[in-house]
Amino acid sequence: MLACLLGELKGITTFFSPIFLGPPTPVRMKEAFAVGKPDISVQTLLDQGILALQNKNYDEAKTSFLSALEQDGNIAAAYNNLGLIALSEGDKEAARGYFEQAIAKDGRMHNAYNNLASIEQGAGNLAAAERMYLKSVQVNNSAPEAYYNLGLLYVKQEKLVQAKTAFEKVTQLNPQQLEAFYMLGNVYAQLQDYYAAIANYQYIVFHQPQIVDARVGLAEMYRRQGKYPMAITELRGALEVTPNEPDIIQLLGLIFLETANAEMAMACFEQIVTVDPTRAESFEILGILYDLSGFTEAAIEACEEAIKLNPDNERTHEVLAEMREKLKQMQAQGHVSPKRNPDAAEAAPESEAKA
Repeated sequence: MLACLLGELKGITTFFSPIFLGPPTPVRMKEAFAVGKPDISVQTLLDQGILALQNKNYDEAKTSFLSALEQDGNIAAAYNNLGLIALSEGDKEAARGYFEQAIAKDGRMHNAYNNLASIEQGAGNLAAAERMYLKSVQVNNSAPEAYYNLGLLYVKQEKLVQAKTAFEKVTQLNPQQLEAFYMLGNVYAQLQDYYAAIANYQYIVFHQPQIVDARVGLAEMYRRQGKYPMAITELRGALEVTPNEPDIIQLLGLIFLETANAEMAMACFEQIVTVDPTRAESFEILGILYDLSGFTEAAIEACEEAIKLNPDNERTHEVLAEMREKLKQMQAQGHVSPKRNPDAAEAAPESEAKA
C-alpha cells in the first residue's frame, strides 16, 4: 500500500532551437543564407532581430526578420526564428509553416528540424517527431537539443535503452546541461542500474546541491539498496533547501516506516498534515501509525479527517470501523487510550534508520 516513488523532473519540456545558442550571438553568414552573398543591411536586420528575440521583444524581432526576407527570401534562419515567435504567440500552425520553409530553403538547418519535431511531439505524432529529431542529429551531431528531445521522446515511448543513449550523448556534448544527467539518472533507475543512477544524481548534487529533485532521486536509489542512513541524509539535505516540503517529508516518513522507526515516522506524518491538511492518505497513514503505537483515539481522529477529505475511500472506512471496535472493547475492559503528545516527538533526538 505504501510505496516510495521516484519523483519526476517538474515541468519537463522539449527544447526549441533558435539559430543562436547561449548568450547573444550574431548570426553567421553561412548559417543565415542558403544561397547567394548576403547584403550587409540584411545582416544588420538579422542581428537586430536576434537581439530582440533574446530580449523577448517579439514584435520588434518579427519586423526585423520580415524586413530581411523582403530583401532576400532565401534566409532559412529568418524563417526559423519567425517560427519561434509564432510559437511564443501560441500559433503552432504558423510556426510549423515557418519551420518547413526554413528546411525548404536550407536542408542543413538542423535547428528547424528539431523545432518542427518538437511541434510534432507536442501534437502526439511521435513517429514523425522521431524522424525529425534523427534528421536533426544527422545534419548536425554536435548540437545537444535534438538528442535531449529525442531522449524525452523515447522515455515517453518506454524505449529506455534508446533514451539512455540519447541522454548520454547530451552529457558528452554539454556537461553543464544538468537536466540530461537527471533524466539519465531516472532512466538508469528504471533499468534498475542503481549505481549508474547514483553516479548521475551525484554529479548534479556536486555541482548544484540546491537541486532538490536530484537529492530525492539519490535518496530513492540509496533506499532501494537498503542504505537507509544515506537516504535520510539526502532527504534532510533536500529539506534544508525546501523546508516543510510535504512530498519530501513523506518520503522520509516512509523510510522510517520501512525501518520500523514508528516514532520518527509519526513525527514526519504529523508534520505533513500540519503543512498540508488536504492529504487524505497522509491522515490515514498517520492514523494507522497511531493505532499501532496504542494511541487509538488519536488514530480514530486522524482517520475521520481522512474520510472528510476522501469520503469514497472504502479502505479508510474499514480501517476506521476496526479502530472504533477496538476502542469500544478497550473501554468495556476499563482501559484508557493514552493521549498522543506531538511535542514529545518534536523534542525527541534525531534518529538514524536501522541498517
